[in-house]
Amino acid sequence: MIELMILAALIATFYVGWNIGSNDTANAMGTAVGARVLSYRRAVAILILFVVLGAMLEGYKVMKPVGEGIITSPGSADSPLAAMPEVVVVAMFSAGIWVMLATRYGFPVSTHQAIIGALVGAGVAMSMFTTVATEVNWGKLSVIFMAWVLTPMAAAVLALLVYRIFEFPIRRVKSIAKVNLIFSVAVVLSGCYVAYVMGANDVGTAMGAMYATVKESMGGGLVLNLALFGAIAVAIGSITYSHTVMGTIGVGITPLGPVTAFVAQLAAALTVHLFTQWGLPVSTSQSIVGGVVGAGLIRGMAAVRGEKLGKIAATWVATTLGAMILAFVLTLLIVQF
Repeated sequence: MIELMILAALIATFYVGWNIGSNDTANAMGTAVGARVLSYRRAVAILILFVVLGAMLEGYKVMKPVGEGIITSPGSADSPLAAMPEVVVVAMFSAGIWVMLATRYGFPVSTHQAIIGALVGAGVAMSMFTTVATEVNWGKLSVIFMAWVLTPMAAAVLALLVYRIFEFPIRRVKSIAKVNLIFSVAVVLSGCYVAYVMGANDVGTAMGAMYATVKESMGGGLVLNLALFGAIAVAIGSITYSHTVMGTIGVGITPLGPVTAFVAQLAAALTVHLFTQWGLPVSTSQSIVGGVVGAGLIRGMAAVRGEKLGKIAATWVATTLGAMILAFVLTLLIVQF
């Protein structure tokens, strides 16, 4: 029975990875596509390569803290998820369903928030309604929540800073065509960087619960195997269902050219990569939206579509709470019946 539940947990985790690809592809390549630097197909192909690299090289930095640090067992190093893999099934499907609905309507929600929210909801239900010794690490969660608040603000500030750094050399180039060519290349390179940190942070976050579930029963190479598994799921999601959110990031918040697209992406990548080094599961969605806002503010407040931005912010809040409540209710149902 445990083996079947682990298989179901793998399927549910793959589903979350698919949703990351479908929703978060825009985080890496939406600005390049919106600025008409890359075609949609080329953007997806480049993204897949760098997501795999990021997941394989740095996915462990977030995978382990998420798997071991949120749902814990008092007085034991073993994860309570290993005793109840069905909870992982519930949490991952809860997160995936919420993100899929947001993707359907073109909102770049945070897959991180859906995953963490679902794990918290499931963990609370386990602690209340099961005999498995379980507690939610609220101290760790408070640090994660603070990082979520800081992520879009940091990306916006970095976007403005990056622009100021490049502003002087840009002005020395007299040919507008040459400037656009330089930054067309730059926006592709910065998109590759975003894809890389997306593999490191997003895939690591998605695989965290699965890592905690099977780490005691599987041998060496588990982290790399899960990282590759997650990267493949992201790739399939990117290929099959990423076009809707791509349009929101590319043109829905503020019109982007090659210069502002480069600034937004580089700022977003730097922000997420920094938090990755601290093992914090932060949102590439929040980061790229912050970067796009910062890039838009270069032209003044009027360049940023506040109404669209407000709707995106509302979905971020709703994502955490919605996934948490859904996972709590479903976990309660499976432990009762």
